[in-house]
Amino acid sequence: MPLTSDELAAVNGEPVLPHPTFIAEFSPDAHDLTPASRAPSPADSESLSEPLRDANLSTWAARNPTRPVIHCWTPPTRLSDAQKASRKIKKGLKTEMMKRLHDAVVKHLQEQKHAVELLSHAHNVTPKYVNDMIGSQTKYHTARKIHLTNALIHAKAKEMNSDQPIGSRYTLGELREMVAEDPQMKNLMRDEKTTYVSALREHREQKVSSVRANNIAAARDVLVTTERVIKELNDLRVRTGTYATVYVVRGHINDTIQSTMHGTDNSEDFWEDVYDSPMADVLRQYEQWACTQNQSQSSGSSLLFYFVLIKYLRDLNELAVTGKKDITMNYNNYNTAIIETYAVKLVGWPQGVKFISPSNIGTVGEIRKLRDALKARTCYWAALTPAEVKLHTAELDACRSAGQVVRQPRKKRSDAGVARKRKAPPTTGQAHKENRRPLRICTYLNY
Repeated sequence: MPLTSDELAAVNGEPVLPHPTFIAEFSPDAHDLTPASRAPSPADSESLSEPLRDANLSTWAARNPTRPVIHCWTPPTRLSDAQKASRKIKKGLKTEMMKRLHDAVVKHLQEQKHAVELLSHAHNVTPKYVNDMIGSQTKYHTARKIHLTNALIHAKAKEMNSDQPIGSRYTLGELREMVAEDPQMKNLMRDEKTTYVSALREHREQKVSSVRANNIAAARDVLVTTERVIKELNDLRVRTGTYATVYVVRGHINDTIQSTMHGTDNSEDFWEDVYDSPMADVLRQYEQWACTQNQSQSSGSSLLFYFVLIKYLRDLNELAVTGKKDITMNYNNYNTAIIETYAVKLVGWPQGVKFISPSNIGTVGEIRKLRDALKARTCYWAALTPAEVKLHTAELDACRSAGQVVRQPRKKRSDAGVARKRKAPPTTGQAHKENRRPLRICTYLNY
């Protein structure tokens, strides 16, 4: 069971992170998202900033520091040209050997088929009956228990291969020979045998209950396991006629697990017929719900939180530079609508992140990179001098003279050129009601 944010803070000796409930107003003097009902204190600032900066929530293993970790496979070292040539020769020899073996097996099967036909004619039975007698074996096996031989091989592998690099470790056959030749592993007492068997049992249990070391390994594990589960459910449907629906989603916004859904037979129709919602919508809502549960609430990692924080920090810098409150960011016509009009420029936009609205970026990694740049003030608004504004205007004029599109035109109405009825002028009461300034609405965030 994963630790909550309070438990993780207690383990690390950090102050408990308070859970904000809503954001009522963006204040230009504030540096954190706090409720407008009270002013943030220095203690609150420390408790909000320190755990968020120090806590590592990038992977499932990092969010569960008390659980054992399954170490990732380390790729072997690159082969030299001589090693590649040697392996190529060995591969050619092995291919020839396998071809000769395949031809011999085919010849043997043909002879066996002829011999089975002779036996069936001689004893007045079918060839299938003879084949069943030759290859009869049970299809049901009991669960394999841990044998002492496997436990001894496991102990020898830990002893001999723990310090060996990838590609130089001893094989199973070599370890088996070492166990047979080791005098210390012969004539063992009952307690010693129990110790070896318990060590192997603990190793197997740890492999099942340990967590993956990184997001790539976790995503691969989910993919392989989900494919196996789906295959078993499809086979179960064929054998028994049962219906099943599977939803697999990530449990944290930092995970890279691909969400998956599957329904046997026509199970997908159930969600549209009963709940009037396709499976894809249910999957999306399920993923949003899972990413806002206890393990991710304190980190502020909701995608909506990223959008609000980016807009807040961007508007805060913009307000401090221009002194104007009613500025609407224009990404399509940024050079003319922002730089040329307000004499400000956004400096330090992260590399690899497309210069578009954060709500259109789409990937969590790019959103996080932009959030970190704005929070660290490496991406900020800077005021331009009159000389810089004139130089920028001259560059735009040069682009216009060259025939380049400097400002994207507004989208033309679909009914352009068609006469439209004018609306009747509103009454006095309605006019005052329409011109009335809208009330500010608090935005509640579930994170």
